[in-house]
Amino acid sequence: MSWQIHRRLEPIRVLSFDLDDTLYANAPVMVKAEQYLVDFIGARSPELAGVNVEQWRSLRQQMAAEDAELGSDMTALRLATFERELAKRNVVNAEAIAKEAMEAFFVARNQVGIEQGVHELLALLAEKYTLIAISNGNADIHRIGLGDYFAAAFRPGQGVRGKPFTDMFEVAAEKIQLQHPSQMLHIGDHPVSDVQGALRFGAQALWYNSPFKPAEGIPAVTWLPHATIDNLQALRALL
Repeated sequence: MSWQIHRRLEPIRVLSFDLDDTLYANAPVMVKAEQYLVDFIGARSPELAGVNVEQWRSLRQQMAAEDAELGSDMTALRLATFERELAKRNVVNAEAIAKEAMEAFFVARNQVGIEQGVHELLALLAEKYTLIAISNGNADIHRIGLGDYFAAAFRPGQGVRGKPFTDMFEVAAEKIQLQHPSQMLHIGDHPVSDVQGALRFGAQALWYNSPFKPAEGIPAVTWLPHATIDNLQALRALL
């Protein structure tokens, strides 16, 4: 199966893409970025030199479990985790060190390799549709080399919650003057964040059964998307 339609697709004006694990494999990027971050914060704050990548991940998961809204914003979640652990150890200038760590992380986190086929696909789709990016992560479309294809990009922050909350979809709709939510088709790999988030907003949803599975796996699809693909290039035929 390359693609399968589950519900009739309405006319589409805007294609909204998730980024991580949809347009590229995010796991190798994060392995390098998180190790770089651990080394950086350990050197900057010796009190945290013994905290490894797995321990930081566990601490983030604990914070996300405590606060679902915070858990939907990966940038805010990482920063809050750093600040809490630094404060626990009575580190001087904890907030400043946490911000320095995030800046270092952003540099490594945006060293993403995009396949040529993805560039060609996005260029083709951009000729027919308005393309936007809606991602819970903190990849920067310009730093990763995709800025030429997207009219705008949206991520959590400043009171805007991440998917599956509908905040980013609402902000995007206003920005691009979307007349009706159903004119947007959101494409993403996560059955909850992407599919449920889009459907809650009233957009159409396409689940990409991506080969780039995150280490922790993904939950089962419980909300029916409008369509499913298992190869991103299937969009050429589907749309």
